[in-house]
Amino acid sequence: MKKRVNHNRISDRSGAAMIIAIFIIGIILVFTFALLLVSYTLYASQNKNAASLRCSEAANTLSIALEDELEDPDAYKTSAFYKYLRCNVFQDKNTWPYYEAGKPGHGEKEAFRYMDLRANVKYDQVEGFPGSVKLCMYWTVDDKDVRNLLATKDFISLSVSQRSTARLHVLIITETASQSYTVENIYKVNISSVPTTDEKSKAVSTMASTTYSDTDGHPYNPQELTCGEDNGSVINDIKTTEYWSFELESRE
Repeated sequence: MKKRVNHNRISDRSGAAMIIAIFIIGIILVFTFALLLVSYTLYASQNKNAASLRCSEAANTLSIALEDELEDPDAYKTSAFYKYLRCNVFQDKNTWPYYEAGKPGHGEKEAFRYMDLRANVKYDQVEGFPGSVKLCMYWTVDDKDVRNLLATKDFISLSVSQRSTARLHVLIITETASQSYTVENIYKVNISSVPTTDEKSKAVSTMASTTYSDTDGHPYNPQELTCGEDNGSVINDIKTTEYWSFELESRE
């Protein structure tokens, strides 16, 4: 009888030890998984910070580069971006309507223009280049009196001073690893009159009529808008007697 009692006690102790061992193993597993979760969270956070920094650096750098390009006095000769804007923006009904929220025909769908920027394969790869770089462009008429005139007139037919109230918005949007960053440049346009004999006037005619063998049509004037000197009966879309300069008004 005594031996049986001792045997039962030993059996009971073996079961308790097994439970304690399982409990300890469970604690170790939970602790291990907790460490893995913390490590992964820290790793993901660092990756997001790096991606966010890459996006912000690229967007701000490109913002400054575009400012320098558009404000260059020789932009009408050297900048493809300037030439495209000169032949398209501030045209309203013909090709590019101004943006006004809630106004039919002037919403984001009609007024926003997008450009995808890619690294030039002819040059060495740029370290840290974001996965995606886009420009979103639109223009606004902020002067209330000028907007009232647009109820009966086309923007292109307004005077130089009235059209100079328009603003060009250029959003630089960069994206990498689910992170994104946006910088907005807002420009005012200064329009001055030049004679048709001036090189600036001749440059407008050249950019509007330029074609390349490897492209379809006119790269700067894809709508093939009319270009020339206005007279009493003809109002051209692209006016050769005007010189445009862009001036950065704010960066947001």
